[in-house]
Amino acid sequence: MAIRKKEVKAIKTTTTNIRKTKADVKKLKLLVTVIDRSKTLFYVDLLEQYEVNLQMVIYGRGTANSQMLKGLGIVESEKAVILSVIREDMTSEIVSTLQEKFEKVKNGKGIAYTIPLQSVIGASIYQFMSNNKTMKKEEKSNG
Repeated sequence: MAIRKKEVKAIKTTTTNIRKTKADVKKLKLLVTVIDRSKTLFYVDLLEQYEVNLQMVIYGRGTANSQMLKGLGIVESEKAVILSVIREDMTSEIVSTLQEKFEKVKNGKGIAYTIPLQSVIGASIYQFMSNNKTMKKEEKSNG
């Protein structure tokens, strides 16, 4: 069975498209930001500037007693936890911006850390969470 030139060309094109799609895949992280509740909207808006498509805010109350809060220099015990899905390649830029804002914004102190995400179910969900529009365009042109 001989493979025709058209079939070989189609196989090469498909292989190239798969490689491009894999190169477009960026790892994701969950950014956890703990801040005073009064600054929630400020930080949600700030994070949206970094192509963050998925954020969830959880409101909570600290459990530390007033002596502990005074000792740490914390005035407000009502907190907000912002869970944001970010691309790994944006992590250092986002964390450094948050660190700058924690230092400069009045009553804007907080804590931020990331957790790597191991897997996401479905290409569409991944594309939404990573704000990856290039994968969609390639799939439409190939399909």
